[in-house]
Amino acid sequence: MTLSASPLLRLEQVSKRFGPTLALNKVDFDLHAGEVHALMGENGAGKSTLMKILAGNQPRDAGRILMDGREIEIRSPLDASAYGIAIIHQELNTVPDMTIAENLALGHEPVTRFGMLDRRALDRQAREKLARIGADIDPQRRLGSLSIGMQQMVEIARAVSENARVLVLDEPTAALSRAEAQQLYQLIGQMRASGVGLIYISHRMEEVWQLADRVTVF
Repeated sequence: MTLSASPLLRLEQVSKRFGPTLALNKVDFDLHAGEVHALMGENGAGKSTLMKILAGNQPRDAGRILMDGREIEIRSPLDASAYGIAIIHQELNTVPDMTIAENLALGHEPVTRFGMLDRRALDRQAREKLARIGADIDPQRRLGSLSIGMQQMVEIARAVSENARVLVLDEPTAALSRAEAQQLYQLIGQMRASGVGLIYISHRMEEVWQLADRVTVF
């Protein structure tokens, strides 16, 4: 692919220390719109630390984060979400005992004019969100009844519905079947085509060669 002139996201000279351990030492990393940028490296190399900083779960000690060439501050997950940054962790951030529709609306539940949960709107919005990623699932099903792969799709649907511009996928195929992994690859292609920038963390060389436009190794 031909990269745009300026990156969508750029991390410059980012450093992080935990006591005597230097986890990140002046790291530079950038991501362009419509790109899949694979991030690889041994466990303990600093990949997760960098993503926690990007997600607002860990403060950096030094360095800058820029979106569209402008410096931003990410002090919390709410800040990250406000800038359109979403992370799909290996440990899914969902509630298995709730319905798919309820999970998709977490924190943004529609209400009636009387302040009650609007279940019709909840169902309608859920179907629209699932349709955007091509997932044909009954939104009234309990999330925990789905396979891990389909639960992951629901979390991605939520990120897409919130207009994520940067999506981080952390070892996304680790618990997926071959068929689920293929479905995920198709979805990644759709998001790339729509201009989303994707950071893809994986140890699997075959899928990195299949999906990534660029690779950075820590």
